[in-house]
Amino acid sequence: MSGSERLGAVPSLSAQIRRKTYEHVYRALRHALITGQIPHGTHLVETELAAQLGVSRTPVRDALRRLEGDGFAERGSGGGLWSRGIVAEEIEDLFLVRTELEKLAARLACERAKPEQWAEPRALLATMATVIDTHGVGSEEFAEVHLAFHSSIYRIAFGERFAGLLDGYLLQCLDVAAELSYRDPDRTLPAVEQHQHLLNEVCSGHVDRAVAAAEAHVRRGADDAQRAHTDTALS
Repeated sequence: MSGSERLGAVPSLSAQIRRKTYEHVYRALRHALITGQIPHGTHLVETELAAQLGVSRTPVRDALRRLEGDGFAERGSGGGLWSRGIVAEEIEDLFLVRTELEKLAARLACERAKPEQWAEPRALLATMATVIDTHGVGSEEFAEVHLAFHSSIYRIAFGERFAGLLDGYLLQCLDVAAELSYRDPDRTLPAVEQHQHLLNEVCSGHVDRAVAAAEAHVRRGADDAQRAHTDTALS
């Protein structure tokens, strides 16, 4: 097999750069929509957003299409795309769903884990501490390692195949929840300590403690998110 054949499925460098730019634009716009930096009902104009973000219109167009599919933007009756914020009832439902998912994941991981499987979440916890020191809790880098940490527990709980099927919904739910609950670092306990406690309890072998820790972990985030949302509505 030739070198070109072996590399046939690997994206070119330019394709990788385009993908990274698109993901950055998507995350930046979604963060602004969720946290209220882009107010509800704002007309989303490709050219203006591209200029603000310093990118071409293509990644902005692709990101807006995805955000529309996620429910964070909607078409107006006269055309154009408009921002759609999150209301208090949606936040409550979001965390209600996440609570049940986290409790189930904690229980199954506690029951099913092999000792060597805890190496990945422990390593990600160490990475989380470094990321927070370097970039802060509200950074894109923190969002990525936070997702990776919880995803590692889901894989232990549900197995690679089923966790993969859940990824689209499960991680979207977690990501949106994190955008809200970690937007104001002054209102949260240190993130590493929160996740260290959760991991300790899930690793303990005591199912009741693991489930209780998972529920408390999500409840803390829900309280932070509701307060942050109220402040945005009043500002």
